[in-house]
Amino acid sequence: MDNGHTIQSEHVEALLQALERDKDALLTLGMEVVGPAGSPMYPLDWMVFAAIKRSVSTSSTLAAMVRTWNMVCARSLLRMHIDTALRFSAAWLVPDPHSFATNVMKGVPINKMKDRSGKQQLSDAFLVETHKGEYPWLPDVYKNLCGYVHFSGSHIVDSISSFEDETRTIEFEISATDSKFPEFSWVEVLDCFRKSTSILSLYLQGYAETKKLTPAELETLRSIR
Repeated sequence: MDNGHTIQSEHVEALLQALERDKDALLTLGMEVVGPAGSPMYPLDWMVFAAIKRSVSTSSTLAAMVRTWNMVCARSLLRMHIDTALRFSAAWLVPDPHSFATNVMKGVPINKMKDRSGKQQLSDAFLVETHKGEYPWLPDVYKNLCGYVHFSGSHIVDSISSFEDETRTIEFEISATDSKFPEFSWVEVLDCFRKSTSILSLYLQGYAETKKLTPAELETLRSIR
């Protein structure tokens, strides 16, 4: 359907199709966590549903933003998606994941809670630091994207279409589209989004497997953690 926008490149479109498959895979993982009819439900299950809901909603909107060349919103959505993955992973850093989930449902901010040592608050910076060994791209991407969530200099830069130092002239483009960005910028956003989905999926899969353990197996696992 012609929506008045230039079509993105084949590479970008292929990544958008992959994004759709990732979304379906998340929904399948959610069903795996729930288990068959009659399975018990725990507080962390509610966080699973919330994380998947936020992720698939963000994914759908990201695809729309990329197809309409809206980089400002695309990067903001990527930052939100990273936030979902990181804050869900915090449940693995506390003494009792279900108590953690219960507190989240009560409205306690995750960044005000502490890890199992009782010393470290679960701030976004701490969660990024925790994961940077496995995901070395995360610190720089997270830092750069923070400027898109809050009104900042990033938005000033994005409004500039050209700048000539010699003539001291500057041009601004005030529109809902960001056509100045090359293909690799859109690819970067989509790649990072998919990598963030993989972080979330890893924890969802781990929780699904944990729920299959017997009480004795679970206690053994806790003792060696």
